[in-house]
Amino acid sequence: MTAFTEITSVTPAIELLYGRLSTLEAQATDMCRQHFTFVMAGNKSRDWAQKSVLFAQARMRDNSLTANWYEIQWYGSKAAKTRRMTKKLIRKQKSDYGYNLAVLFKLTQPWEEDMVREVEQALRDIRREVAFISKAIGLLNHLVKECK
Repeated sequence: MTAFTEITSVTPAIELLYGRLSTLEAQATDMCRQHFTFVMAGNKSRDWAQKSVLFAQARMRDNSLTANWYEIQWYGSKAAKTRRMTKKLIRKQKSDYGYNLAVLFKLTQPWEEDMVREVEQALRDIRREVAFISKAIGLLNHLVKECK
């Protein structure tokens, strides 16, 4: 078997890893959507002080996936139709694959704590697997590039 043949046999492995990344992206997006749907339903019956200000979003870029939490803030007048929403990124600790729940719970309403805990645990597991897959894809791509 020649070196080129051995290297081209790596391509299916890279494709499999990208397929797994797509599956993980779909799972992360679904978890974020579940939180959003839950919050929108819960916000309808509450006044401003009791509404949720958390928003989770998953994004795929190249061979990387991020799943971040944001704090939603509103400014402007609803009557004058100048009301706008801003999203402020909540920073994740670098030493772990997930957010510190104490930080998230400072912004969480009591009625959504269980949902935030469930979603963050699922996203933490996804972030961890994505980290390993991204490294593997990077190393395999580097191998292909170096051996050509």
